[in-house]
Amino acid sequence: MSELLVCVLAVLAQVSTSPEGRAGFRVRSDVAAGLNADMGWAGAPGENVAVHADEPFRIRFEVETAAEGPFRLQVRRNGGAWEDLEAHDFPHPESKKAKTPRASLVACKAYKDGAATADLLKGSSAPFRPGAGIGLSDRTPPWSGAGGHGEFEWAVVVRRFADGAALNEAEDTFEFRMAAADGKPLAEQGHPVLRLAVRPGHLGGTFVETPGRIGPWQARTGDLYFIMEPAETSNLFMMVKSSDHGRTWREVDGANRPPARDLESVDARLVGDTIHIVHQLTKRVYYHSFRTSDHPDRPDTWAVRSEEVAAVNSVAQAATLAVRSDGRLAAFYVGQARIHAGVRAPGGAWREAAVIDAAVGPQCAVGSADAVHLAYTTTAGAVVYRRLGADGVLTEPQAIATGAGTSRDDYGSVLPLVVLPGDTVVVLYRLPDGAIWERRVVGGAVATPAAKVTDRPVVRNAVDSQQPAADAVADGGLVRLLFVDEAARSVFATHDDGGWRPSSLQVDGILGSWIRGSVFTRPDGVRVYGYVYDAGSDGGAGLNRYAEWILSRP
Repeated sequence: MSELLVCVLAVLAQVSTSPEGRAGFRVRSDVAAGLNADMGWAGAPGENVAVHADEPFRIRFEVETAAEGPFRLQVRRNGGAWEDLEAHDFPHPESKKAKTPRASLVACKAYKDGAATADLLKGSSAPFRPGAGIGLSDRTPPWSGAGGHGEFEWAVVVRRFADGAALNEAEDTFEFRMAAADGKPLAEQGHPVLRLAVRPGHLGGTFVETPGRIGPWQARTGDLYFIMEPAETSNLFMMVKSSDHGRTWREVDGANRPPARDLESVDARLVGDTIHIVHQLTKRVYYHSFRTSDHPDRPDTWAVRSEEVAAVNSVAQAATLAVRSDGRLAAFYVGQARIHAGVRAPGGAWREAAVIDAAVGPQCAVGSADAVHLAYTTTAGAVVYRRLGADGVLTEPQAIATGAGTSRDDYGSVLPLVVLPGDTVVVLYRLPDGAIWERRVVGGAVATPAAKVTDRPVVRNAVDSQQPAADAVADGGLVRLLFVDEAARSVFATHDDGGWRPSSLQVDGILGSWIRGSVFTRPDGVRVYGYVYDAGSDGGAGLNRYAEWILSRP
């Protein structure tokens, strides 16, 4: 027998018979596996494995100790200081003191908190005394195992974004160890050192609860930009960027974020090298702008930060923005069941231009001759179209639909407008039958007859967002639509091609709530509808993901 093998066997013997210490651990990637099922493991006993950001996993410890429980779990990142791991659930950190830390203990539906464990790991030769499976608790039940050993399994998540927009990077290490209730670590022979991985297309963070456009947009450099918050408990205004076609994302210019927080309603437009943004809170409306990587002097920086558009007490936040070719801005936002219009000349101040009574849920877009198309829902449940000319004159209302609903859930029935060549605006809206419908206004004429767009009901007012879970964009002379169906909560796609085509499945197996995207051509010549969707956070955090609907290849 070689000298090296003798040494290895001696170390293994010491670990398995140590009278005080951790005899072993094993990481379980399948959080749905039974507590005492020998399945769903991410690696062999004692193996340090990779874990994915925003994907809960479990760690099972085999413990030999003279200390008495309860015990805690501790963590340190990249070799830093050890900290007690707190219990904050995922994707909702639900508690009276909710926060979103870099890593936390989470609930596990596979077992009840405190359920007894069996002897699975077999690393210790000492008598077994059942430990416990821990779910959304920061410590184990009392346990006394002097002269024996027990097993404890913890459900854990490591997030991509945490409170304060703290970012966990791929290849960060997270070490875990068990400790007594007073924080003193149990004597040990080793502990898991897990490496963080981030799946391609994963953003994490929290989706903006808005009926407006928030990206992703493509700069001329090929970089992509998207607006979001880092966490449900940390409502900072973030601009995130991808320089590798959506595979990885990170915040840019976080040191100069707009001070106005809480993205209740946001609408934005990319014009040249600048993203223009209107942002409505309950009592204020703000304008921001961000310079993309195309900007010659200040790339990837915030330009305008929380410039006040108006002070208005809103019954339901919904704002929309138009950017004219000469730099003039027009913003529409909701007050007490009335739509207000504000305008701003380049470099000038905002002033109120009009008030539209008994109306909510505005959507606007710039068309030919710098005319601003406007559609909204009235409090009586009608969908209305109007046009704001370059001369500042607002046309009389044209009825698009009736019966859209009068509850707060229906305020955002109109989708972002789509402008096509030939001075055509497409008004898409959801009716109580669940379907998306459309009518088109060409050159200000009477709208075309209503056409049904979707062949299945679409989610509305997901997580109190007052909007249909759908997104529509122009692709040349076509309109393309992505939506979340009401039954399966999956992402489907359709487009008009001499009539609206049957919908096709894009993303399955999610509890979808939101979706936003845009059409662009990647640097490799592939034309795509790039979009970000929420894969089931249900208003929480951590499940924003990027995907592409391939439209054409070179």
